[in-house]
Amino acid sequence: MAERLGEVEARRASVAELGTVTDAMRSLAAVRLQQASSMLGGTRTYADVVAGALAQAVALSAAAPGRWPANGRGHTALVLFAPEHGFVGAFAERLVDVALAAPADRALWVVGSRGAALLEEHGREVAWSLPMATHTDAVTVMVRRVADALYHAAAEDRLGAVELLYGRTTAGAPPELVREMLLPLDLTRFRPAGGAVPPLTNLPPGQLVARLVDEYMFALLAHAAMESFAAENAARLSVMMAARQNIADTLEELTGIVRRLRQEQITTELIELATGAEALHTPTGTRAEVRR
Repeated sequence: MAERLGEVEARRASVAELGTVTDAMRSLAAVRLQQASSMLGGTRTYADVVAGALAQAVALSAAAPGRWPANGRGHTALVLFAPEHGFVGAFAERLVDVALAAPADRALWVVGSRGAALLEEHGREVAWSLPMATHTDAVTVMVRRVADALYHAAAEDRLGAVELLYGRTTAGAPPELVREMLLPLDLTRFRPAGGAVPPLTNLPPGQLVARLVDEYMFALLAHAAMESFAAENAARLSVMMAARQNIADTLEELTGIVRRLRQEQITTELIELATGAEALHTPTGTRAEVRR
């Protein structure tokens, strides 16, 4: 019984230590989710401001094409923003399942080591990959690398269209999947507000449109990346909260077992002590008669 009690106590200590690790991961995910959520308004506003400037620039250019790029050639790329690490439940698998359902000629560009690893496990080739940012300050740098790679591929006629796939969370709820086109960009939908005063510019209208298209693409990528970062941490927070509840239930069960085993051990020791004391106080003659 003593050996079993020791085993249960050791297991309870191990589970308690696991609970400490889970609490740390839960707190970190909550902080990162809050940081990302607070920055999403800024990325959304940034994209809206650039869209407004692009609308005015398109109005200035009589020769502006209806879409950008006007003569896009090459394959279509699916840019997947996936988690960098695990402990996100089925979130990463859901993203990968959508990517796997894409046509075989669709080039998969993956941001997030976890997503790239899952695709390779399923035998799907990854055309380009990059680690996902692990904190909000690194998102802009990461997005710049993605944008540069897309620009170079498009300039070399390796990409004709670009589609985005990422997760989005609302108020920390389980993420939903978002799929949207990035390129080609339909410039006909950018219309300046009625009665707007034409802006003063220092660049030719065509060059200005090209610059603003690049900036708008970067804004959309930045917003998608920040949404994905928030979704990853929302999924991890949900998993850690469920794990913490399971740990609490397990600790409660193990504590009950320890109490029962200790009570049984105490009862056994008391019985042994009582039996020994009774044997010591039994008269010698009586014991001899019993032996006869």
